[in-house]
Amino acid sequence: MDDELRAVGERIRSVMPDGWSQRQLAERTSMKTDALSRALNGQRGFSSVELARIADALEADLYWLVTGEQDPHRVKIAARHSWDPAQRLRANAGRPEDEELLDRVVETYAAAYPDGPSPSAPLPETPVAMRAALGEHFVRDYGARVEDRLDVDVVRLPMLSTDYSLSIGSRSVVILTTTPYWFRSNWSLAHELAHLALGHHNGNSDPGEADEAPANRFAAKLLMPEDLVVREDWLRMDEPAVAEFLWQTGVSTQALSIRLGSLGVPVSAEVVAALKRRTLDLLRANASEERVAIGGVKQLIVRQQQSAARVFPAALVDALQKRVGAGATSPEHLAWVLDVPVDEIDFPEPDDIEADDDYERVFAAPPSVTDLEDWLAARGRSAQ
Repeated sequence: MDDELRAVGERIRSVMPDGWSQRQLAERTSMKTDALSRALNGQRGFSSVELARIADALEADLYWLVTGEQDPHRVKIAARHSWDPAQRLRANAGRPEDEELLDRVVETYAAAYPDGPSPSAPLPETPVAMRAALGEHFVRDYGARVEDRLDVDVVRLPMLSTDYSLSIGSRSVVILTTTPYWFRSNWSLAHELAHLALGHHNGNSDPGEADEAPANRFAAKLLMPEDLVVREDWLRMDEPAVAEFLWQTGVSTQALSIRLGSLGVPVSAEVVAALKRRTLDLLRANASEERVAIGGVKQLIVRQQQSAARVFPAALVDALQKRVGAGATSPEHLAWVLDVPVDEIDFPEPDDIEADDDYERVFAAPPSVTDLEDWLAARGRSAQ
């Protein structure tokens, strides 16, 4: 009995739905029951067609069935859904238009990491643990903290209709649409981290509408933990204090209003009035050099610019630059990431690579003068 063949059979058994018999699986995959039984027990191998049919019938990952490892190029996508009041459900109407950009991101990762990107570290599974990992005042440099402390890539791109989280193999990636409304971006980043932490990418299908409510609850607890909210005296808090709380937590007036309501926190009329204002209007009205918590309007602008900037992870850019420099991938990928014309990318032309290789071979074994003259003449050069 072959251990590898038996291991394949064990993986197949592990994903068979409760109540399924081997006979049912055999019927669904056009196999004889005896042949399936012997293959599951490692007494014969599965053909590639049989394995493909089994993976399809069980909605399982074929790469995992064969190897026991996650496909380094397998992509799972979750999107932040918006509320559709007409249909009374959360939807992602812009997904078809976003597909081109999402595909481009996936292609870029494939170009940078032909063997698949390195796996991300396991994420903290609770908002409390994730908040502790991110550290105090993490919203000041939220994206950088997520990359450095959680090992999750953060991409910011214009022209997306909403925000997404991806798993590429075992690499976790969050893609945010560029926006000057950094509080919206902060919530989306927390929401997408929740999809990843809660294992919504681990199934056989992409995360969907049913995963939105748990992700929102996780995000609320991450950005506005209950102990942080209830320790404030909301019955005596004035408008400037509300603005400072929003600045420190990095959330919007709407998000704070919902959180206070969900926790049943009583608030003053002044707090209610403040939370009915647009977030940026409230912050600008209470930003001044004298108020240390927010500072001047310049600090607001800095956050807006950071949230609206197009960004790719430094490690991804570095990997692309090395691949392009070695002539191993198209400079178009790097040009797109850096948002510059491809003519501005310094990359070796194919003829230059061939000439450099020839040059190294010539001087590795010194030729005669005639050989050297012939080599240079072939490239339109002179030995003098």
